[in-house]
Amino acid sequence: MTVQCGCCGAEISSTDRIDYRLNRPEQLIGLPGEQLGAPTGGLLVGPDGTSYLRCLLPVRLTGGVELVFGAWMQISKVDAMYAHAVWDNDSEYANLRVSGRFANFIRPWDLFGTAVEAAVLNTDELPYFTSHPLLDQEWDRDEVLSRIPHPLPIPVRETLGEVWTVERSEGMRRTVENRTVWFSSPDRRVSLDVYADRTGGSVSDFLGAVLDGYPASAEHSVEHDGAELRHAFWLSEVIDGHEEQVFHGHVVRPGTMLSVRCVYRYPADRAWAQHVLNSVRYIG
Repeated sequence: MTVQCGCCGAEISSTDRIDYRLNRPEQLIGLPGEQLGAPTGGLLVGPDGTSYLRCLLPVRLTGGVELVFGAWMQISKVDAMYAHAVWDNDSEYANLRVSGRFANFIRPWDLFGTAVEAAVLNTDELPYFTSHPLLDQEWDRDEVLSRIPHPLPIPVRETLGEVWTVERSEGMRRTVENRTVWFSSPDRRVSLDVYADRTGGSVSDFLGAVLDGYPASAEHSVEHDGAELRHAFWLSEVIDGHEEQVFHGHVVRPGTMLSVRCVYRYPADRAWAQHVLNSVRYIG
């Protein structure tokens, strides 16, 4: 599956190193491009003269994954002028060392304004952060990558309603509309909703209330595992003028339910839809 970077559109093929470019420093987000100066591909100047240098920030994640942010640091005007002067001279660029303040928000951390340092480690690349709070530690892969809504080349486990998790497949974008979470790619879509039952009834009664109105003739699958009930059925529906395969899945626990709806065009993707349901975990 081809996965494109949500920022620059470049194809992402590696599954052990993910490059993620942060478009602008926080202070410059939303400003018209004509108000900004870009003397090099790695320097940016705001309308008030503040200067920023893009640097690479490698973050080690569990599972052997490295996430490399292309992030910004605010630097002095003197350092900006020097960086501009040596940018295209490899021998002088190799000696570039700068210090400043981290200029991006990266969740789940709060590091905006942190003192940082950077240096050129390879003349073919941007400078690397050499002093930064995220260096030299390993961070939970899903906790970090689930904060990135753009398509990623590896699956990511997302948390919903604080009590459920589900796998977002590789190559899928995450969006939220009202209270519905969507995963989407060109040929696949997943919608996820968390429901609460305050009636105190059984999980079967809870599921029955949600299924009211759906055709009883559909192909149904029901599994009981202790306090948990898993249910699925398949339909063919015409959506936007095209016949689509629609998989409805429900995982029910006392008082809560996660509803999964997968839409796909090709029957061979049925196993993928079942996998999405199988990936649902209750963590409450």
